Amino acid sequence: MTASRWLGFAASILALAALLHLFIVWLIPIGITGIFIYRVSREVGYNRVVMRPLPTDKSREVVKPSPDLLYAACAFHVGAGPVHISANTLQSYWSLAFYDRNSDNFFTINSSNASGEKIDLILGPTPKLQGLVSEFPSAIYVQTPHAVGVMLARILVLDRAEMSAPLAAQASVRCDPIRGRG
Repeated sequence: MTASRWLGFAASILALAALLHLFIVWLIPIGITGIFIYRVSREVGYNRVVMRPLPTDKSREVVKPSPDLLYAACAFHVGAGPVHISANTLQSYWSLAFYDRNSDNFFTINSSNASGEKIDLILGPTPKLQGLVSEFPSAIYVQTPHAVGVMLARILVLDRAEMSAPLAAQASVRCDPIRGRG
């Protein structure tokens, strides 16, 4: 084999490696997040919360779910206007994490960086968030990088014998479109 053939072969291998790298790093996370958003939105629609019981060894709605966390999810769509996210807090660990369609976590709030008995967030593109401060004065305003994404609430269950407070916190998670703001 000549040197030019070896160079062509090496260039082909490098191009294939670059495409494979692109596929693994870029497309797989988008695919996994897209499937999750699709499943949640198919089950309850956009801007609605789906709640799950404590995971078992068979649970796979969330990738590698923790058996001591209650989950609630909302596939949000802010294309028609902002979305109001709210939840009651607990003394134990809880979190609300927001992911864009690329699987990037663009905002998280949890028991260690929030105070108060309730969390209020308004999601949307910046121009659509303007003018909502008087209606939601204590809310945290979060700019979404894309119109579609997913919110994942996690609530720690310290004692399976005492589920009332974690279940009440899970039931309090809301994901509601703000009408007339599109």
